[in-house]
Amino acid sequence: MLNKRMSIIGIVLVLVLSSLFFLFKSKETAYEIYNINSPSRLQEVHLSVSDLEKFSTFYQEVIGFGILKEEQNKVILTADGSTPLLVLEEVPDSVERPIGTTGLYHFAILLPDHASLGTILMHLSQTEYPMDGAANHQYSDALYLTDPDGNGIEIYVDMPPEKWERTKDGGYEGGSYPIDFEKLVEEATPSWTGLPDNTRIGHMHLQAAELEITEQFYVEGLGFTITSKGNGSLFLSKDNYHHHVALNTWSGTGLPAPPSNSRGLKQFTIIFTQEELEETISQLKRLEFPFEVVDGSIIVEDPSRNTLHIISN
Repeated sequence: MLNKRMSIIGIVLVLVLSSLFFLFKSKETAYEIYNINSPSRLQEVHLSVSDLEKFSTFYQEVIGFGILKEEQNKVILTADGSTPLLVLEEVPDSVERPIGTTGLYHFAILLPDHASLGTILMHLSQTEYPMDGAANHQYSDALYLTDPDGNGIEIYVDMPPEKWERTKDGGYEGGSYPIDFEKLVEEATPSWTGLPDNTRIGHMHLQAAELEITEQFYVEGLGFTITSKGNGSLFLSKDNYHHHVALNTWSGTGLPAPPSNSRGLKQFTIIFTQEELEETISQLKRLEFPFEVVDGSIIVEDPSRNTLHIISN
């Protein structure tokens, strides 16, 4: 009788534990997956540069942009012939951005597929322009380099979103792992013709003065979601993407902003829905972050004095 009772208890325990396992397993996989057809959330990155002709040539011949529009001291670059992705502006009496200041860590150019990344890898090798590194981040494969003024550039391609590993709190597992160069070269197309038409600005990575008020600004003020946090960094996104904006304090906390005539990032553009833009205006007022509304868009500095231009689609 005792043995029978123990057997029944054992069966009940197995059933309970099995139910708990499947319950937690279902919770683990219940997060929404990023839709690759989601609209772009970033548009043009505006850089102040030391020599407009030199930089226009670099971004065309080395990176692969085309000219959309030229002005006296400014050139607007594109990948598809109609969408502005990069603005280069020569500023008189500009100075080098001092080390140990806030600003651009890198801007990231998102390519549509691994064949495109392999092709630009081969192109960079042929031009002998130096790369700073390359990595597999679990959700993406990325190449890194800097332009002649030292502005960081990431050129990357996303892995299929269903393969992006999630953390227990719903964020994304990142990291830096070796990239498969051999596979990239195999997938490369025979000739390089510049950036593909469906190239985007994928994300912005900024150096911040500190992260607590920065988190309040981007999360409460602008409505971004945290996808990774820790080790002096903060990764934020819309639409379940791995990140549209990243910030770090890897060079220290309390960094000052660079002088206004420094070369480097002048501003970058974020795209919101009209509803998101209206909510942002309300939240920025509530949080007492100063901003301007210009022609229906928002011009605002984050707590580290990085300038954002927020438009609606």
